[in-house]
Amino acid sequence: MNDPLIGKSDSVGPARSPQPQPQPLRVIVVQGHRNTSGGDPREAERTPAIANAVTDALRRAGHDAICLQRDDGTADDWFTGNLDAVARRVMWYHQQRPVDLMLDVHLEGDDANTPGVFAIVPDGDGLQTLTPYTGTDSRHSNTLDMELAGAIARQVAAATGLALRTSNVIAPGIMSERQTHVGADLGWRLAMFGYTAPARERMVRLVLECGNIRADSHRIFSDAFPGQVARGVVLGIAEVAGGPLPAPGPDPDAPWPPFGTMRDLEESRTVRVTVPVLRARLYAETSQPILAEWPRGHRFSARGWIIGEQIEGNPIWWVTGSGRETDRRWRVWSGGTDLAGRDVLGLPVRATIASDSGE
Repeated sequence: MNDPLIGKSDSVGPARSPQPQPQPLRVIVVQGHRNTSGGDPREAERTPAIANAVTDALRRAGHDAICLQRDDGTADDWFTGNLDAVARRVMWYHQQRPVDLMLDVHLEGDDANTPGVFAIVPDGDGLQTLTPYTGTDSRHSNTLDMELAGAIARQVAAATGLALRTSNVIAPGIMSERQTHVGADLGWRLAMFGYTAPARERMVRLVLECGNIRADSHRIFSDAFPGQVARGVVLGIAEVAGGPLPAPGPDPDAPWPPFGTMRDLEESRTVRVTVPVLRARLYAETSQPILAEWPRGHRFSARGWIIGEQIEGNPIWWVTGSGRETDRRWRVWSGGTDLAGRDVLGLPVRATIASDSGE
């Protein structure tokens, strides 16, 4: 059974609520459908921004968080392997050092377009599986998974303004794996739960559905959404397990920094284009020369950001490069990428002030 989130007990007894453990957690965050098994292309396009924001927020709150698709040295938001291999990779992390929480980030796409946020919990007893286990891996035995699922779903719903799902669930915001298409219609376990069953005494395992890709699209595709989900996740963990609260994020009502303000990131990051065509310019204004045109899905390295011309209310432009003297330092509007606006301002920056000519 699941006992406290840190250092779960092997004892057998009646289910009980865990006592808050004010300790940072080791968390593996997974980007839904970013593997060779594929899935809904709209979902696969959006989950990297959400999962990366969750990972960043967990780290800022003091947790040891790893995003699986960005931990292979390429930071390309992709895992070269199928879904089964993704689940096995989670177990590889656990074998290196015990994992407290596996959070698989998704967006719902059911035929009924059911709105709302929910988390799926392990409940596999009696379902077919490629990874047999002894004992039980039911929702009744995974008491902490249930509690954390409810808290995270509630906090994400509150942070994003989305509803908490109440249909086809076992409790508001909590769905059994048996109620999913894979469990109910096909009679199989979810791979992410099946392969991680051997770690269930220590690892909480959740699939977080951050709203419906169609019914909730008005919020899901907003610039602020990834950061809102991230805050909800950190608050949900703190509600159940104690520990650190989210680090203060950018104030949505605060004025933007002055035009021309530039900062270098602590670490350069890979940024993905999310619009049909995005132009790189000499400086951060649409009147500046176009140096390149990049299609949707193109990835580039960003070394920092700069305040430039405001487009659709967003004046944040990426500065390209990886921190070398030879960087081109082109300007690319953040609104056409997987991290935009005030979410960019929340990234850790170097203490020294970046400088450049032009703006």
